[in-house]
Amino acid sequence: MRTRDLLLGVILFLIGFSSSAINFSRVNVAWQYDLEFDVKMAHRVVRTDDGIMIFLSIASDSITNWDYEFLVQDGYESETHREVTPTIDSLVSVGNEVMLKIKLSSLDEGLLVVKFSKPENFYYYDIPIKIGSLSFPTVYPVDVNGLPILEKYINSSGFTWLGNDTLLATQYPEDFPPADPPMADMKPLAPQVRMDTSFLFTGEIDFIESKFYNVLKDSMAAQGVTMLRVPPYFPEYRQLGELMEAMLYLTSEQERKSIVNSRSPKQSFDSFWMNTYSTKSRARNAIRRYYNLVEKSNILFTDFKPGWKTDRGMMYIIFGSPDEVYRSGNSEEWYYDNGSAFEFTVISTFFAPKTYALRRNKEFEEQWFTQIATIRR
Repeated sequence: MRTRDLLLGVILFLIGFSSSAINFSRVNVAWQYDLEFDVKMAHRVVRTDDGIMIFLSIASDSITNWDYEFLVQDGYESETHREVTPTIDSLVSVGNEVMLKIKLSSLDEGLLVVKFSKPENFYYYDIPIKIGSLSFPTVYPVDVNGLPILEKYINSSGFTWLGNDTLLATQYPEDFPPADPPMADMKPLAPQVRMDTSFLFTGEIDFIESKFYNVLKDSMAAQGVTMLRVPPYFPEYRQLGELMEAMLYLTSEQERKSIVNSRSPKQSFDSFWMNTYSTKSRARNAIRRYYNLVEKSNILFTDFKPGWKTDRGMMYIIFGSPDEVYRSGNSEEWYYDNGSAFEFTVISTFFAPKTYALRRNKEFEEQWFTQIATIRR
């Protein structure tokens, strides 16, 4: 099928169905955290003068086999929804990936749902278009090809911000501590951070690595875009310091201190994996598995700090991709086939309209230590 025909197939499958809304507290959306799943989606929401604009990326090896529909409803547990036929423009169609620009006029509803289906199954992709009293920003970054950047991090230079307006950027250090494993000293989920500097810029701008930025249209804007500047190889980690820091969830405090304070940290790093897994082969496989999950967490959960440092990133690294995920307006629940279950509370911060805080209790601690023992066996 030609590229043009493929794209039209994606856009034109806007077929209506029952008006009963999708209750996300009963619909499993774990596929969104499975990076091996056949369909991958990403998006960015931008506010316009007459509504909202959504950039939606869809990638799939079998993209021509999926039908797509667009629905709006009040929230995650609404009783009804309605089908919408937005204005859709094609920004790119390369191989098995398309990027669409979706325009919606002002809506009373707060949630856009993309339903994609095959004859034998269907899935939902949820896009909040209202988050409490917060409004989406009117600015967004674009890459060297002029396409919107959908990730919340930038790992290269040469990007710009759409339009010729002068924008306001505030720079902060990315020195947030990682999430707290059991028995660690609890730290604030989104602590106050000191501002490094604030400056005006137009168009192309080079941000500094290991800093994050909040970009506003002007000082009166209610909401900006938070972007984390990371090394070129991110979401992967390669430097010894990064690898050692990310070991936090697998090691005891004594083990961490021994590695970090060693006269030869590299040798101590290697010795930890060898002593834990006995043979080079097992140690090599354990390292590959662990840092693969760190990389996936960075892809999935990075915001104003790397994804592995977040509560969801911590649980993803230790327990893996959840088998079931259910959402409501203010919480997200993860379930695993081995019986483990966790709940995250959704809160809003200045830098991230949706931040996920793990609900901690004795059961969580018991499941954690059991899982750590299994991983290190």
